Amino acid sequence: MVVADNLKEYTKYINYIYFSSTSSTNLIILLFGYSFQIFADFAGYSLIAIGFAQLFGYRFNPNFNFPYISSSFKDFWKRWHISLSNFLMEYLYFPLGGNRKGEFRTYLNLFIVMLLGGLWHGAAWSYAVWGAFHGVALCIERFLSSYTNKIRSRVYKIGKGVIVFIFITLAWLLFKLSNFSHVIEYFISAINNNAIKVDYRTIIFVGIYSLPVILYHLIYLIKDKPIYKYFKKIEFIFYGFLFFLILQNSGAPGTFIYFQF
Repeated sequence: MVVADNLKEYTKYINYIYFSSTSSTNLIILLFGYSFQIFADFAGYSLIAIGFAQLFGYRFNPNFNFPYISSSFKDFWKRWHISLSNFLMEYLYFPLGGNRKGEFRTYLNLFIVMLLGGLWHGAAWSYAVWGAFHGVALCIERFLSSYTNKIRSRVYKIGKGVIVFIFITLAWLLFKLSNFSHVIEYFISAINNNAIKVDYRTIIFVGIYSLPVILYHLIYLIKDKPIYKYFKKIEFIFYGFLFFLILQNSGAPGTFIYFQF
């Protein structure tokens, strides 16, 4: 909540009409800030719900599993909003035939499921395009898998993960701006606003409040490495810093992003 509530004070400039007078650099940084904000908001309150449920003896399944380390779109949807992903798979993908009715139907089913998954969030073109984007990405990925699965290079896997994260982040703009025409205008501003002065203060603070989410994923990546035992010895510093932020700069309270859905 600390991360999400502080980031929203800066990512509000993504909204129409603020972005038209914001520098290209800031627009790009703010979009990545929103990517970390939406994770902190949604994964954060899912964890809070899971934790409270355990206090009363209920055991809920995890809803997020470090999605921003995904090396593919398929992997992302196994890690992001797991409850929705399972719902779409069991009640849409499988009844449509899944991958049991030929290659073409498999691609069509993937696209339909993700398109409807987008529209589930709201009857707006931006949500439809968001769903269609992920549907096309999954189809392309599946088509190329017979070639890409043979590549074992670690550099390739990391590079692919970075590209997947960038495209997922770009797609989150469709969530932030429900009016699709504003999404187009945002990208035009990101290209054309090079002459506007960069606000470095915004960049610094977006970086600071994004850092816990970044570290959260990086620590997970090293948990099986020898270096992790050294982190365990100093992790109290990390938690102490988070506790300090909660007490000193928790941010202005706001509604959880996903409450609108």
